[in-house]
Amino acid sequence: MYSKTMKATMTDLHRRTAKVMGAVIHAQETVEITDNGNVVAMILPVKRPDRKKAWEALREIGRLGGIQIQPRK
Repeated sequence: MYSKTMKATMTDLHRRTAKVMGAVIHAQETVEITDNGNVVAMILPVKRPDRKKAWEALREIGRLGGIQIQPRK
C-alpha cells in the first residue's frame, strides 16, 4: 500500500479541497478524512500500472501468442 498518510478533517476538505486533493494526486499520499475525531473516509491515489512489466508478465505465462508490442511515442 502507500506509505505516506495525511489526515484532514471534513472542514479541511471543504475549505482546502485543492490542497487535500493535491496531496493525493501529486504527492501520492493517502488522505484520511475525519469527522469529530473518527475516520469516516479515505482517499487513495490510483496506482498506475507499468505497461512494460505487464507485457513481460503476460509473455512469461504465454498469453500473448504472436502479439508484438509497439513502443509508445
